[in-house]
Amino acid sequence: MMQEIFGENQILTRSLKISLSSPRFARYLSASRGDDVRAICLYHWNSKLSQAMYIYLQAWEVCFRNRMNEFLCWKYSPAWAYDERKARRQLTRMDLSRLQDAVGRQERSRGISPAPLPSIVADLSAGFWVSQLSRSYEVPHVWRYNLARIFPHDAALQIRSAWTISDELLSLRNRIAHHEPIFCLPLEQRHRDLQRIVAAMCPATHAFAEASCTFMSAWNDRP
Repeated sequence: MMQEIFGENQILTRSLKISLSSPRFARYLSASRGDDVRAICLYHWNSKLSQAMYIYLQAWEVCFRNRMNEFLCWKYSPAWAYDERKARRQLTRMDLSRLQDAVGRQERSRGISPAPLPSIVADLSAGFWVSQLSRSYEVPHVWRYNLARIFPHDAALQIRSAWTISDELLSLRNRIAHHEPIFCLPLEQRHRDLQRIVAAMCPATHAFAEASCTFMSAWNDRP
């Protein structure tokens, strides 16, 4: 379709390149050996890949943050976001700043204090939740024994693997959110990682994501 639209219309091609900007288009142009139309086709494919990955990434992020919130409520307090004596003391400086910002936004927007925990959980960035699996929290969260509370359906999953997979998925999620190239990434592996990590948390969420996922179809449609 892109070939048909732009192949014989240089005016449209030039206009799209201007809209995308030279720096953004350059990555696709380089991968297409300087062929403008092929680069547009590649950009289109990248967009389709981003769309195809979105539902699975959404399922992962929502399930993961809710699992992690349940864990923090169990480990520290049902009001962990305001708990100065336990939960907050365990956070790194960056994560404490993220939490304070989220709490402040929710208190201001709702005009109440304390803000409801579900609203704070939804406000916190994916980076905050993924950070909870990092080395900084291996001792405070006692992941050696407690990781199964997040991933109860994969006994073989270790904390280092869980962290690596989650961090790579976070990077993929952010690239898609900022409309950046993902076609150059090992997306088949990222897709397998998504399948594993979501299934490890919740078979129902995994079934939903699998039924909604169109990644392989998009992946095999490379121009």
